[in-house]
Amino acid sequence: MNAKESRGAAKPALRKAMAARRDALAPQEREARSRMLCGVVVAQALEPLYLALGRPLTVAVYGAFRSEADPSAVLEWCVAGGHRAVAPRIREDGGGMELRTVAAPADWRPGPYGVPSPDPLRTAPLAAGERPDAVLVPGMAFDRQGGRLGYGGGYYDRLAEAIGPGRLPYWIGFAYALQLSDAALPKEAHDLALHGVATEEGLIWFAEEGP
Repeated sequence: MNAKESRGAAKPALRKAMAARRDALAPQEREARSRMLCGVVVAQALEPLYLALGRPLTVAVYGAFRSEADPSAVLEWCVAGGHRAVAPRIREDGGGMELRTVAAPADWRPGPYGVPSPDPLRTAPLAAGERPDAVLVPGMAFDRQGGRLGYGGGYYDRLAEAIGPGRLPYWIGFAYALQLSDAALPKEAHDLALHGVATEEGLIWFAEEGP
């Protein structure tokens, strides 16, 4: 087995182990940690970015599924502060994900696999050429060097490719502290490069990428 095959074989076991850690949290504990995590993102990433740019932000959140960390309080902060929140929706044509504006619980509906997704009948797509300022990225595990173990679909990798390079958006891993790995995670050349990872314990920036 070559190195690439070895890395690929390790990913399913890592996903299973991290899912078990996450699932072991009681619902009320997940809710409390998610609120703390949202507070970290707002205080350490979004508010400084807002001050630096001097204009309302566009922030990509996601609909939490199963035991994922829930960014809904970041969405609430966006709406209350006059910022724009967008969320990814898997396109029917197989072309990856598109970002659509969301503002209220009624804007969501179950998407593929039951994952909450913006309702195309109630939400508008982000206009061509417009970019978010920050993207909160879910995942199964993150390391302290900017690595991420996703769910295997490559959707966020393709979303980053579609948005293209530039100083913004900031790609920020969004997870519970128990999802952080001290060891480097298996990584491929096409994997999304994060600017930081946020947990309820704080935000780690990589290569001084913070605002």
